Amino acid sequence: MINNSNNGVVVGAGWLGQPLANSLEADGWQVVRTSRQAQNKPNWAQFNFEQGICEVDMPHAVWFFCMPPGRTIEAQLAYSQYLTESLALAKAQQAKRFVFCSTTGVYPTKAQTYTELSAFEASAEKQSRLLENEQQVADSGLHYVIVRLGGLIGEKRHPGRFLSGKTLSSSANASVNMLHQDDAVSGLSFIATHNLTSSIINLVTPHHPTKQAFYAEATKLLAVDGVNFEKSNLEERIISSDLLVEQGFQFKYDNLFKALKNC
Repeated sequence: MINNSNNGVVVGAGWLGQPLANSLEADGWQVVRTSRQAQNKPNWAQFNFEQGICEVDMPHAVWFFCMPPGRTIEAQLAYSQYLTESLALAKAQQAKRFVFCSTTGVYPTKAQTYTELSAFEASAEKQSRLLENEQQVADSGLHYVIVRLGGLIGEKRHPGRFLSGKTLSSSANASVNMLHQDDAVSGLSFIATHNLTSSIINLVTPHHPTKQAFYAEATKLLAVDGVNFEKSNLEERIISSDLLVEQGFQFKYDNLFKALKNC
């Protein structure tokens, strides 16, 4: 386990970053959360590059970059700038580690099992952009870990609510690669405080039911209309978290049907 002096900076203290910060504080960390807007609260710092404001001042900390990349061009450009600024600040303040929240969306859509060692090339613009973000972190000169998170579910993110009554272009028999918020938080904390054997880590629940089975259970729990699919061919695209489990991490929810009951 790393001696991190219990200092952490959480860039983007939103749906994922805020519970992560709370969990770290519960474990005895001194944490600074960032927000684009002034919060006037203890343990918050304004970080707004558009306005030239940065109140973050915590040397020798572990940095967690939890901002979502956004969907619009404007949001993606802002995300890239915040990542650039965060890396520069972390380096200037001699960060002990930079934990970058990426996504399993970097992997190709081809049906196969992907590990951290899988070799592949980007075949779509979105995939290229995600890989470019990861490369920026890798080239920063910081001690870093890139965490490829599965599709996030949890409080206020119940998959049955979002997709009820819709028809998806994906296959009913495609595998899901999901992750509960609680396991995202505990996984990021584990990764930040352990000397892992890889600088890239997949953080995905090691249970991969079909989309049809997963969304049938999700909508059943909410008593809402089910989800329909345009195709039914078998597509076993699985993102493996075996490496993280081998390092000693234990998932709270190793079964996604149990995770659905706590969304």
